[in-house]
Amino acid sequence: MRSPLPIPASGLRRAARTAAARASFLLLLTMVPAARALEITAQPPHERGGYVWVEVRLGDLFEPRVEGSLARGMPATLTLHAELWRRRVGWFDRLEKTFEAELRLRYDFRSATYRIERAGAAPLVVPGLDSVRTVLSRPLALPVGRVGPLLADASYFVVVSATLKPLSVEDAAEVEGWLSGEVGGGSEAPFGLLTGLPRSLFDAARNFAGFGDEHARATTEEFGLEDLFGAR
Repeated sequence: MRSPLPIPASGLRRAARTAAARASFLLLLTMVPAARALEITAQPPHERGGYVWVEVRLGDLFEPRVEGSLARGMPATLTLHAELWRRRVGWFDRLEKTFEAELRLRYDFRSATYRIERAGAAPLVVPGLDSVRTVLSRPLALPVGRVGPLLADASYFVVVSATLKPLSVEDAAEVEGWLSGEVGGGSEAPFGLLTGLPRSLFDAARNFAGFGDEHARATTEEFGLEDLFGAR
């Protein structure tokens, strides 16, 4: 039986340094002050073009930490998720349909503008973060499902949620590289690494760990099929 291959001392030191850096980083995360909560409100659903639509409004989009992150060129992803539920008395409610839309926000250093990008659509380019906030604060209409399958004698409700992720998975390589000792740091102690870490990279590590995400959720009042048409 072969003896296990010895691990070089340099490898052991690197592994220990990485583990300590991770632990130190998690400790620092607990010191980050709580952010303002992202807000979302939903209007009563209505019918348009054979679909159930719900309009949502977002508030408190960018607290200072997120503003700074975007201004340093780090992207953010805003995900809107809607669920159409049918109320069932004496049993679990039934999920009928879901809809999800994703917007990517980023700062373009070349043109000094912000871009709001969505798959399948041309990017919207605006001059500043206030303009981004204005655009995203307008009513956003989400098509939750088709009206046809709805039952005339049933009650329904819609649950909408918003998630703002200041860093996407695609940008995680830099963070993982730092944690593995590949991005700077040399042989410094973990606390030295963290206290001397550029703010943008610290934000990246925190956001990749999920500590930078903001969430909001709202539920509409119950409605029936006839309520979708209302007074027009």
